[in-house]
Amino acid sequence: MTTAEHLAVTAPSESAFADLEALFAATPLSEIDRDALRQWQPGSSLWGRLKPLIARRAGARLCWAEVDGHRLNYWDTGASDKPVLVLIHGFGSSKENWSFLSELLHRHYRVLAPDLPGFGNSSFRVDCDYKVTSQAQRIAQWLKDLKVDSAFVAGSSMGGAIAAQLAAGHPNLVSGLCLMNAAGAPATRVSMLEVGILAGSNYLVANRPTEAQRVFQICFHSRKRMLGALFAFLMGTEMAQRAIVNHAIFSDLVHSLSEVNACLPQVNSPTLVLWGDSDRVLDVSCVDAFLAAIPQAKAMVFPETGHLPMVERPKDTATVLRAFFSAPHGIVNTENV
Repeated sequence: MTTAEHLAVTAPSESAFADLEALFAATPLSEIDRDALRQWQPGSSLWGRLKPLIARRAGARLCWAEVDGHRLNYWDTGASDKPVLVLIHGFGSSKENWSFLSELLHRHYRVLAPDLPGFGNSSFRVDCDYKVTSQAQRIAQWLKDLKVDSAFVAGSSMGGAIAAQLAAGHPNLVSGLCLMNAAGAPATRVSMLEVGILAGSNYLVANRPTEAQRVFQICFHSRKRMLGALFAFLMGTEMAQRAIVNHAIFSDLVHSLSEVNACLPQVNSPTLVLWGDSDRVLDVSCVDAFLAAIPQAKAMVFPETGHLPMVERPKDTATVLRAFFSAPHGIVNTENV
């Protein structure tokens, strides 16, 4: 039996993520050069120069906070008297992933979108761990420091796993939850990302600028090919500069998934599981596992959509989130969205 076949057979079981950890450990991806990490420094890039312009277009105020020894950069958008909506980006990404969505929602919410520690303009520390539980605790502390007592929370991919941990560990803080193509629940089919990992290649990390095109080909639906090419051109240099950091944090992520899966039954917030039907990073069959683990969860699957619905279908995503977070008990009438 090949490693891919082994993962496909074990995916629905409780040991799925333990199996994935063991298979990951057997690949070169698990080997982290700590000496090189200590010498790493963020560099200049086209994407870095564009970030202030993206913030301005999204109507966002650029802010800083100190959290767990990290300098955390975040957007604060919208009026302070509006309900708080926290947007948590995914692996290898940054708050700018939410720019289209934030622009559509900041009139209805106070939108807080952080660069997670280790990503974007927030600091990275080689002596810290970036497992999902640690990141969730940092987000909780950041919100506490901002005196946010209750918030709607939406997380994409790895950010969805962090959002689930946040909801499980701080139930009074999370008044509504959206898990958007989220990590942390096993699929019944192996994704393209998983096949690549088992072969020793992480398709979400661009080791050189030219590999950024591959990342967006996997993340976006094929009908968004031109948008992916544009993102690859704008972000390729920065993605390659951060490759060594992303490899290290991805290892922490892989070793977090069992904990995320175990926490899901403790999630009591009204929960929407939102997915793209053509996701090649985390297969859409994960939806069933989330629904089984979180009894009160509802699901919505967008057609012809990949891993990043907030980028690929921002208007639809904004409509669904507003409907879900405003409805009693998070009930969405799909005929109206």
